[in-house]
Amino acid sequence: MGFEVQCIDSSNRPNEIPITKWIKEGKVYTVINIEKCNIQGGLIGYQLEEIDLKGCEPYLFFSAYRFIPLQPPQEIEEEELEELTI
Repeated sequence: MGFEVQCIDSSNRPNEIPITKWIKEGKVYTVINIEKCNIQGGLIGYQLEEIDLKGCEPYLFFSAYRFIPLQPPQEIEEEELEELTI
């Protein structure tokens, strides 16, 4: 399903995520998974191909509001979109 996004907000890094695993504003990343994150108040989260957040629990995803898509994520199936609707 991967699609590219560009980081537009790298502020407020949680202490549980080291600087080496944090996103950089202006950089392009590839989204490989999308989940609704209950720990972050039901926000939509992106799992990125370029950054492995293992060991940064409870954080497993980056909030989607931190990114803008570079192209429409056409590979996302309709079912997945319905699940993500808040």
